[in-house]
Amino acid sequence: MATLQLNHIARETSDVVRLAAFYEAVLGFERIPSPTYSGFQVAWLRLPSSPDVALHLIERDPAAAPVAVGPGAEGAPPSQLPRRHHLAFSVADYDGFVTGLKARGTEVFEKTQPDGRTRQVFFFDPDGNGLEVTSAGAGNDK
Repeated sequence: MATLQLNHIARETSDVVRLAAFYEAVLGFERIPSPTYSGFQVAWLRLPSSPDVALHLIERDPAAAPVAVGPGAEGAPPSQLPRRHHLAFSVADYDGFVTGLKARGTEVFEKTQPDGRTRQVFFFDPDGNGLEVTSAGAGNDK
């Protein structure tokens, strides 16, 4: 069997500029070269610490089927995210990161795993996509 590596994660959005700015300001992503398409915008981003994995933000096609309603779109609280679709990241300065989210007015849900060491914060991006940030060194069993 072939060995696979994660290449990118794609998120569709109605506002590429707004969503890219969020991922850059809040999560530290940086822009990388992306193709130019006629008729729609894209932004390719990556984390400096994970150069082999990209985040592709793609302008939603208004002619496509309606977007499935995500947990954020219906006003569900971040406390429901641990058991819903979300992207997860880790950070060395967990407390500083959470303080920054709260200073931005971001609604968050924090919890600690049963091991007592792994701290997690859950929140939504501007498009209602679920996000998690864990304390560095945390395991992968969410």
